[in-house]
Amino acid sequence: MELEQRFWMLELVAFWEGQVNSKPLMQAFGLSRQSVSKVIHQYLEQYPHSLQYVASKKSHQITSSFTPRYINQTVDEYFDWLEFSKLPTFPIRHQQSSQYRIEPLSRYVSPTVMRPLLKAVKEQTAVDCEYLSVASSDPTGRLLYPHTFVKSANRWHVRAYCALRQQYLDFVLSRFQTVDYDGAKASHTQKHDAHWNTSVSLVFAPDPRLNKEQKQVLENDYGMENGQLICDTRAALVKYTLDDLQIKTKMLEADPQAQQLICVNYSDIKQWLYD
Repeated sequence: MELEQRFWMLELVAFWEGQVNSKPLMQAFGLSRQSVSKVIHQYLEQYPHSLQYVASKKSHQITSSFTPRYINQTVDEYFDWLEFSKLPTFPIRHQQSSQYRIEPLSRYVSPTVMRPLLKAVKEQTAVDCEYLSVASSDPTGRLLYPHTFVKSANRWHVRAYCALRQQYLDFVLSRFQTVDYDGAKASHTQKHDAHWNTSVSLVFAPDPRLNKEQKQVLENDYGMENGQLICDTRAALVKYTLDDLQIKTKMLEADPQAQQLICVNYSDIKQWLYD
């Protein structure tokens, strides 16, 4: 692993968690504690006053002088590393390529929002927050017990038990106004979330209004077997899955070429949909 990659990882953890200690870096780098301490020292030599060691927490805390230089500051970057150990390649070179990707617009997620949420998910505790929804012009104070981060339709949610509504709900990360770590132990955790723990199979097929040739095109596109595509998901994610695939269930498109796919087992899954 190159030094730039080690600096990248150090910044990534510090930025999203607000601190960095030797243990996760030792595991990620495959280095001894002494060697990790050397990496941190090298970083501070180049970027003085970015981190400050706090003995009571046995970690380096970010300071007001901390300015990321290696990370892109997106929550996707952090979760990609956390889930898949995905590392960037340095130096980043912009070369002529035969590929071009239209990147979706990213939604800003503040690290001050993420830090208490990450801690609460890890420790199964509560956060006190203010959340602004599309339906309301004023932020609403809530006590949440978060358990899982979910990405759908190019935006990140956190699934949590809401003490105000007394049910499990999904909250868009970019819509939190403030989040403070509360620390109250959760009595409603992931294992109590019935919708999350219920498996659902969605069965898709080409719109029957299409002709035979058009149906075959879609069957080939999605690798269907016997004219159907089966997608397994969670009950809590049924609506998101349909939205991601742009499949309408209530009112079909007038033009079958615009609709393309239908949900064959709609009657079985409609209980998991919401208005």
